[in-house]
Amino acid sequence: MEEQSIQNLWKVQNSKIEQVIQLNTKILKYQVSQRSRKALFGLKAEKVTGLVFGTIYIAILATILSYTIKNQPFTNPLFMLSIGAIFLTNIKVVLDYAKHLVMANQIDFSGPVVSIQQELSNLKLNLINNMRYWYFQLPFYTLLQIGFIDFTGEFPMAWVVIQGCFTLLLASISGWIFIRMKPKNIADKKVNWLINLASGKQIDKAAKHLEELKSYHL
Repeated sequence: MEEQSIQNLWKVQNSKIEQVIQLNTKILKYQVSQRSRKALFGLKAEKVTGLVFGTIYIAILATILSYTIKNQPFTNPLFMLSIGAIFLTNIKVVLDYAKHLVMANQIDFSGPVVSIQQELSNLKLNLINNMRYWYFQLPFYTLLQIGFIDFTGEFPMAWVVIQGCFTLLLASISGWIFIRMKPKNIADKKVNWLINLASGKQIDKAAKHLEELKSYHL
């Protein structure tokens, strides 16, 4: 009888310990998830700002395009090419901003840690793809300067050569970024630095907080 009583006492004690552990785990998970959620506030603010100013910028570009097509249909083709490329690229970038914002808001920080980490990983992959297109437009800004020139008359050759050199330089940089900016190259310091500029660091910070919870479980 005494042995049975001891066993029952152990069972009760173990049950209480398990309840305490479960409660502590819930509290820890809530605290960690809140830190992860707050880590994405900067990213969300950046995307909202990008959406607002990006939309305004696209409207301005659309106005310039529309005016040029209606009133000056025979404008330098380089001008039309540059404005058109910048216009289309910014539409892509702004749509991606909206997508990132939706993805960030849809992350359920109360769900399983593995699921949250997967959603953060997907967000970062989309961020990397967006960066490739953001830099893609750079050479078109210097090419646009050449597009203002009327080559049928006199024009400053030295200035054209300088702008042409800048265009080639920016084309090389944007081309390198477009090719290298891929998930498989994330260990590259230069690539990682560019990703961090686009809020990638905030995603990593959110994921790092979740690692604390995984370590606790282990």
